[in-house]
Amino acid sequence: MAYFNKIKNLLLHFFFPRVCFACGIDMDRKDNNLLCPTCQKDLKPIEGLICKRCGLPLKDGGAYCFNCRGSKAAKYKCSFIRSSLYFTPSSRALVHAFKYEKYIHIAKFFTPIIYKTYLKNPEYFEADLIVPVPIHKSRLKQRGFNQATLLASGLSAKIDVPLLEVLVRKRKTKSQTSLGRKARQENIKEAFICPSPALVKRKAILLIDDVCTTGATLEECAKVLKAAGAREVVALTVLRE
Repeated sequence: MAYFNKIKNLLLHFFFPRVCFACGIDMDRKDNNLLCPTCQKDLKPIEGLICKRCGLPLKDGGAYCFNCRGSKAAKYKCSFIRSSLYFTPSSRALVHAFKYEKYIHIAKFFTPIIYKTYLKNPEYFEADLIVPVPIHKSRLKQRGFNQATLLASGLSAKIDVPLLEVLVRKRKTKSQTSLGRKARQENIKEAFICPSPALVKRKAILLIDDVCTTGATLEECAKVLKAAGAREVVALTVLRE
């Protein structure tokens, strides 16, 4: 029996190999981790000195980054942003597999990570609703899911705050990946609407997305939610690029 089990496991590994999502190294079929031990160490929680508003890691002293310093902070509609992990080769590989290769079970891996960040920040505790950043209907049809909705659903179940998809992406935008800060802001400008303002009126909203780079997408969503009557908008993402 042991011999046949060994053959079965070899065949399973040949046709359905279990590999590290980041480096591709073979992993034992009994290993339920998504990453090998080396790549697991590359997942770096964001700690230490960060901007009080946008959560950007700071190299030097001070409470705010350049873009949030002084009177500039008052112009932002998204009053608080935090991210759980630095953008590293391992974390990038997981998000890429999650979004583009349809490994949706990775959302369950990220849920306790963002939950831990949630618990560290009392600014989130007053949230009445969790709102995922939407993707365009054409992209949703192509991908089959919105990664932000899956992340928001996992967190919603943990903190017992309802999830509502109250934002709609009314136009398809270019990928933000290769764009600079100003280009990102222009690209995402007026891309969202809130068709049912009554659902967010006087509510504190917790926005959820997978990655924050400049915060342009989160800010545009917050702008729409505030215009619809939301009392406050804060945001939480898995990665900070």
